[in-house]
Amino acid sequence: MTAHRLNPSISVSAVVLTNDDGQVALVRKRGTTALMFPGGKPEARESYLAAAVREVGEELGLVLAPGDLEYLGEYVTPAANEADTELYSEVYLGHVPSGVHVAAQAEIAELLWVVPNDVVINDGHLLAPLSAQVLDDLVTGRVPQAKPLEMSLEAFEVLVGEELDALPDEMVGGLDNVVFAVEDRPEDGSLDLLGVYEGHALSGRADYGYMQLPDRIVLFREPLLAACTDTAYLREEVRVTLIHEIAHYYGIDDAQLHELGWA
Repeated sequence: MTAHRLNPSISVSAVVLTNDDGQVALVRKRGTTALMFPGGKPEARESYLAAAVREVGEELGLVLAPGDLEYLGEYVTPAANEADTELYSEVYLGHVPSGVHVAAQAEIAELLWVVPNDVVINDGHLLAPLSAQVLDDLVTGRVPQAKPLEMSLEAFEVLVGEELDALPDEMVGGLDNVVFAVEDRPEDGSLDLLGVYEGHALSGRADYGYMQLPDRIVLFREPLLAACTDTAYLREEVRVTLIHEIAHYYGIDDAQLHELGWA
């Protein structure tokens, strides 16, 4: 059952991670007794989807792309480890690819694979309220589904233009002979690639000759829409994608992005 959002005290992303045997992953953090889904709180200016991808990587060592996760819905439940606290969760569904090994790491003390309709846990441990609710919804077929985010190419172009205009001058002021474009999908038709830089980093450029075409930064509408649950998240993902592709122009890696305060 989905509850309406009621100004909860804690907001998190959670991932219902399945394997080829139809089992679902539950994790237990160190010093706690509650078994819950992998996930955690979004960082500043981080979307729920991005947080879900990051947390699964940090907690289980599983590298996923945003397109690997399907949005299940939002839940409001009691928090597992904080008394008298309400938990708002954006819940996603993902799958561990065949042959890929995952293991508890970082703050995770235990990884347990359970069958949704026959959960067996050790004495002294308990099922977190969110986990209990979502597992029950999976068994009974009541899992809420989000309506896919829709936006025309024209409206998407306007949104991208607005987010580009909002980027700091020190980031975009040095761009030279670069154009921005929007396309529906990459050439291979996949939903995994959100954006791409087509050209050469500034440090590796030669002088442009007569009639030479500019480099391009392309954002892909359908993958970005598929990765987001509402327009606010879409704007954030567009912003992050723009920053990362502009960074390629300057030859900047992810670590340098953080040092510059761009990511």
